[in-house]
Amino acid sequence: MTQQEFMDVFNDNGLTWYFTNDTTRRRLVKETLQESLLDQVLYTNDALVNGCKIVSPLGRSDHVGIMVDLVVSPSADTSVKQKVLKPIWGKVSSEKLLNISINDINWDYSSTNNVQDMWAELHCKLEAVAATVPAASVYLDNRPVKLPWSSTALKRMRKNKDRAWAEFDIDPSDINFSNAMSKQHTFEEEEFKAKVSYEKKITSDLKHNSKAFYAYLRNKRQVKSSVVSLDRGDGTRTDTSAGAAEVLATAFSSVFAREPPGPLPKSVNFEENECVIDDMEVRSSDVKKQLLKLNIFKSSGPDGVHPKLLKSLAYDDSFVEAVTQLFVKCSETGTLPESELFHSGTSSLKK
Repeated sequence: MTQQEFMDVFNDNGLTWYFTNDTTRRRLVKETLQESLLDQVLYTNDALVNGCKIVSPLGRSDHVGIMVDLVVSPSADTSVKQKVLKPIWGKVSSEKLLNISINDINWDYSSTNNVQDMWAELHCKLEAVAATVPAASVYLDNRPVKLPWSSTALKRMRKNKDRAWAEFDIDPSDINFSNAMSKQHTFEEEEFKAKVSYEKKITSDLKHNSKAFYAYLRNKRQVKSSVVSLDRGDGTRTDTSAGAAEVLATAFSSVFAREPPGPLPKSVNFEENECVIDDMEVRSSDVKKQLLKLNIFKSSGPDGVHPKLLKSLAYDDSFVEAVTQLFVKCSETGTLPESELFHSGTSSLKK
């Protein structure tokens, strides 16, 4: 295949060659200088490239350097990512949580006259135990600030690599280039080993702890958080989320039933449930049994109480008795605390 035929293949696929009659590689083979057009810049839209120029090669490379001037615009998202502290429950042992509960927390209620006060006091004590869990910085989108396989040694290698390249920028000599490439290779090799080791760790424990594995997969995804650009059908496209919502609402309006304005009519076809529990007995042994069934790898509910905390404290008889007293008070009064947190936080304890 000749050079022109080779270029035609790319042109047929919508790619355009920027260099056509230039030499981008020179090498000496047995006292003979060989020149060829090997390195190339390809583009699909000539409006994106202002120009390209050939510059001197780096170090001892026989390939030239290519400086490309692109027409790019900064990202529209200029907001600063905010960091928050998130407890890392995997770094605290159940034995430590249990010791704090037994030695530092008094689970007796100051008053048992009101269900709401009992729940508020119990929740406050649970938060006191949870405050001892080590925390790490994460972004608001739940992505970690640092890579999970990062270590002090890797940070040191990264700094050495960056420092070597900074020295090469100041003095682009062969020695500085070789030193920077060596530091770069060392860092990439060690980072690859650390990454593989971390991936083996989370996959080997996949059957017992799938949360870490799927969290790692979610962090690797790179998708748009929202759909903004949609075709209106008239040759124009939307550029805002509100415009995209209008297009979607119009497209799916035919499958939705139009409801009359005002509140929806109440159905009168409910069948009365004649099964009424006249007497309910809540025993500490049953409460402890349900606590020990919790999956410690699940996330915290809206109440902020982690299942690992509840399961760890199930071996503290004082805590189990406090939870039992709360359920007994609820059954005696026929009321639950006026909080969404209680309903969601105790649903896992119901049979």
